Amino acid sequence: MKATLKAILLLCALAALAAAQESDERRGGPGVSVSAFDWKYDGYAPVEVVRSSKSGVKLDVKRGTDYVFKYTSRLTIRNTGGKAVKSVEWAHVFYDPSTGKELKRYRLQLRQRVAAGETATLDKAVFIKPDESTRHLTTGKQRVQLTRVEFEGGGEWKADAAEERKP
Repeated sequence: MKATLKAILLLCALAALAAAQESDERRGGPGVSVSAFDWKYDGYAPVEVVRSSKSGVKLDVKRGTDYVFKYTSRLTIRNTGGKAVKSVEWAHVFYDPSTGKELKRYRLQLRQRVAAGETATLDKAVFIKPDESTRHLTTGKQRVQLTRVEFEGGGEWKADAAEERKP
């Protein structure tokens, strides 16, 4: 009986620890909680570029197409407050799991209405140039934190600067 009770208490403690670590990876704000997040590779995308060069008195402007890697940051939020959400800003952060040092931070914003009591999935495309390093995507661990929430009818919540940089 005592061994069973000890095993149950140990399992409860481990579950609580896992839940605390998991929720630490998903930081919400007052009235808005983050229930899930994801980072997904979506192939490549063409982008229009304008190149200009100046030689003497002549200015040449040429339009062209470059290709970039396309990723999607997906965030599932639940509005637990009394007002509808109008806009959400969040940071998708990659960090070194052994040191906690931040490797790369993507600041994202999406205007999408989320009524009180509703859950919504927010998708935001992120484009990375082929010459940029993507090592953080394979070596880093991820976390998401809300940085700003704007509510309908006025009012907003912003994360503290110290809280925003917390590992």
